Amino acid sequence: MATDVNNDGWMDLFVANDTVQNFLFLNKRGKFTEIGLESGVAFSQDGRERSGMGVDSADFDQDGWQDLFVTNVDQEMYSIYKNNRDLTFEDIAGASGLGKTTRLMSGWGLKFLDYDNDGNVDLFIANGHPDDQIESHSSHVTYKEPLLLFHNTGKTLENVTAIAGSAFTTNFAARGLAVGDFTNIGALDVLIAVNNDTPVLLKNAAAAGNHWLGVKLIGKKCNIDAIGAKLTWTAGTLKRSRLKTGGGSYLSSHDPREVLGIGANPRIDKLEIRWPLPSGRVETFTDLPVDRYITIVEGEGIKS
Repeated sequence: MATDVNNDGWMDLFVANDTVQNFLFLNKRGKFTEIGLESGVAFSQDGRERSGMGVDSADFDQDGWQDLFVTNVDQEMYSIYKNNRDLTFEDIAGASGLGKTTRLMSGWGLKFLDYDNDGNVDLFIANGHPDDQIESHSSHVTYKEPLLLFHNTGKTLENVTAIAGSAFTTNFAARGLAVGDFTNIGALDVLIAVNNDTPVLLKNAAAAGNHWLGVKLIGKKCNIDAIGAKLTWTAGTLKRSRLKTGGGSYLSSHDPREVLGIGANPRIDKLEIRWPLPSGRVETFTDLPVDRYITIVEGEGIKS
């Protein structure tokens, strides 16, 4: 997972590992230093290595700093690492209740996404035990497990799985998870790979009624996919920012377009894009359309 954990403009690398410690490679102007242990993301809270599978990064609490999330396997709990803004992280899964929810699960694909376009990034997790014979020697763990959906209230991640739809009442041996707007209507859909079974495509019905702007970024001086770009948008009293990260989830690749939710606001007043290094160029756009996709090319403006 490529993300910027210290806001210096240089993309760092977070690696979730299986049965060995996790790595966090800090990018010091093109040279990497591994700081997983001292940053607090290498081991569990009791000092044990875990079986990391899925990983994502987002500023879920909108404090301006990138947080980290990791799914682990069977009875290891998942981790949500809150950025302390000093190159250290605190695992708040236990305090938030997410640890208790995931204690007996095995997580794979995951993604922070704004599924209802209210401007806050929510969390979707695909689960399934790796051992298809687990039920023959366990009375409390199953091979097929439920999907999980957490809604971001702006303060906490609230478990809304029970009201998320019929797919959430069915268990799967889920593995990969990819997010994208396959109908191009601004509502992010989810495709889930299921072990030895057909994939599951979930159409988003939760974003209807809220406004949005879809943005495809094309870099010129920076990398062409604009990984590392920071988007900041204002709509009425709503102000949000997002870092375009690279990689993540488990054996999956997501729609590269960014969908910026603005809730009931009828327009975006301002969109600022800080392009990644080595460019670092900052561009500001106003009077943007809503409920459509546009392409922005670095240094050339809006193309469509």
